[in-house]
Amino acid sequence: MSSTDQKEVRKFGAVAFLFFGGLCALGLFLGKPILAYFFGALSSLGLGFILFPAGLRPVYSGWLKISHLVGKIITVVILTLAYYLVITPSGIIKALIGGRPISLKFDRKTPTYWADRTEPAQSKARFLKRY
Repeated sequence: MSSTDQKEVRKFGAVAFLFFGGLCALGLFLGKPILAYFFGALSSLGLGFILFPAGLRPVYSGWLKISHLVGKIITVVILTLAYYLVITPSGIIKALIGGRPISLKFDRKTPTYWADRTEPAQSKARFLKRY
């Protein structure tokens, strides 16, 4: 089953018709004619998807490709912002205040870098029954 079969195109058309029709009504209610015309056109396109799914299948396929591209771009932007605005500052704060969890300096006198455990080892039964 293709994602562009008639049933999927009609379902998308119904959602688009209702969503953009609601935004068109909101634009009319607020007295914003440009928004009302724009969303009214998109709502009529949704109605076209419902009534003529075979004829508008190329438009639907193009819509899916564009939305996939927009989704990829937004994902990259959000992950980049999360990295630079959340993870990087928290790492800098941890390095300034809390120090490092392990030493990164090479020491020739140390026979091993193995860290001794301070807490007791956990039993195998705890791993088998976790909750």
